[in-house]
Amino acid sequence: MLLSLAGAAQDTTEFTSKPGRAGRYSLVAYFNAGGSYYSANRGAPAYLQPSLRRVNPLATVRVLWHPDRQLKAGLESGFMTFYSYGLKDSLGKKGRVSLDAVPVLLVWSMSVTDHLNIFAGSGAYFLTTHLDYEGKSKASRLAMGWMAAASYIWPLGKNAGLGTEFKWMYASGTSSGVLALQVQYVWKFAHW
Repeated sequence: MLLSLAGAAQDTTEFTSKPGRAGRYSLVAYFNAGGSYYSANRGAPAYLQPSLRRVNPLATVRVLWHPDRQLKAGLESGFMTFYSYGLKDSLGKKGRVSLDAVPVLLVWSMSVTDHLNIFAGSGAYFLTTHLDYEGKSKASRLAMGWMAAASYIWPLGKNAGLGTEFKWMYASGTSSGVLALQVQYVWKFAHW
């Protein structure tokens, strides 16, 4: 009787990131949207009178395999703008420069409590620089990078939760990094 009560106590009716019973597996999607802050001062030369836009939108999707163990693994991708500059030359001509990225990261996660999670990942950032000054041009390159994050999830039911995530994303090829604060929707879309 004690064993059946202990088993029933673990079968919770609200979403949790902690591992469940042995032999239970699931796929969980994390949809994140929010803003990022670019903290570096590098960019356009001073004679172009740059006006740096430090706060930019950031959206990511992460899919993790939740096994019956503490460590989870998966992929994360999305779209982000590291920075954007408004420019004006000595003749008053205006322009704009921005650095956008599509990260593709292998991510690991661990539950600290039922609702608090930490994440770490590394992989590739597909970078694109846009220049709009007397014509438009763009250049692309690949850079390696990483991310680290922590999130807190409030359960919305057995298979969903709403949370907030604090994240650091860094592309090493350009020495560009951002701090991000995002709203997070979590959905357990498959389990077996």
